[in-house]
Amino acid sequence: MKKSIPLILSFFSASLFAEVQLSPLALTEIGKVSQFDLSEQGELIFINRQNELWKMVNQAQKLADGVSTEIEPKAQHQRIALADKNGYFMLWTADKIYTSDIPLAPKATMTALNFATIAVTKQNGQFKLARIETQGNQAKITAISETEVLPDAHPQQIDFDSAPPNQGHIAVLAKPDNATYQHGVLGDDIEAGEIQFLERHTLKPLAEKLTQKGRVFEANRFATLTENGKTKLISVIAGDGNGASTAVISLKEGKLLIEAESEPLPTNRWQSPFSFNNKLYAIQMPHLKGNLVEYSLKGNRLTERFITSGLSNHRYGDYETNLVAATDHFAVIPKAGYRQVVILDTNGNLSELTTELPAEIKKTKATPDRAYLLLHNGEIWIAENQ
Repeated sequence: MKKSIPLILSFFSASLFAEVQLSPLALTEIGKVSQFDLSEQGELIFINRQNELWKMVNQAQKLADGVSTEIEPKAQHQRIALADKNGYFMLWTADKIYTSDIPLAPKATMTALNFATIAVTKQNGQFKLARIETQGNQAKITAISETEVLPDAHPQQIDFDSAPPNQGHIAVLAKPDNATYQHGVLGDDIEAGEIQFLERHTLKPLAEKLTQKGRVFEANRFATLTENGKTKLISVIAGDGNGASTAVISLKEGKLLIEAESEPLPTNRWQSPFSFNNKLYAIQMPHLKGNLVEYSLKGNRLTERFITSGLSNHRYGDYETNLVAATDHFAVIPKAGYRQVVILDTNGNLSELTTELPAEIKKTKATPDRAYLLLHNGEIWIAENQ
């Protein structure tokens, strides 16, 4: 780390340093937080360590008891999808709470649609993608995927032909593979053998799946990038004698295709891409060097521009694969150690915040104006312009 500090400092912008500040969020009534989410209106949704569901707008409001602290809630469309303390899907609405006997995968996340929730559920010993809707007082599975998906998959709603927000269909990392590339950097020995694009109502394939002989998708979620009014998936590929590369994936003529790919890292070396300000970045080797690079599309290749080192958006062996929180105006990037952050602005300038957090960063989320950091001690800190 000592070798990287002078290099980082050389990119700092004194003007931005004074603008973005970190401060703790007052959680007197709620207590220590285990999980949280943000609604599209910017409402904060919390699950505390006492298995309680809370909402905060101007003040804290308790919504439910007996909910899971292991499964991340999804708040959208005036509903909150989550799990009860036994890990079964439940749905909070202003009128009632719907329960179910649908077991959710504890490391996966959910996608909220207008009238349904897409979630990963365990069925007959396999993890499948399910569409869940309300019927009477209960929630029921109305469609289920044919192919097994990653147990920690983050299904992504995407419309390849438009810029967000959109009403697209579902991309998911599928076909668990524990033989092709045994690295285990993301918490287990399972990687995805393919990417699927599924119709959101039926969960039937909308396009020819994407596979790579001798390689896997070493990721559990996607980043997205908007370019010329179209949205593309960003994933990570590894294998065939190489380490991880960042790949841009598009949909053309009914097929998922790799549009461009970066130069791969050495074998058993990984990277975590993210997008900010319509630009593509990655932190290469976040457990060793923490090299922040910016990628540019040149034909079918992603060329990289090295920015700095000593940063990390992934803790080794963790299922949370991107700790960068990107607002419309700045991105918060953890330094190695996860108790300090740097700020990347829309001009590409970096600033280090001197504040040292009282615990390591566990998860992050962002609104257009604020970034929220959940710490391992249950506190929430906010990064915002002052």
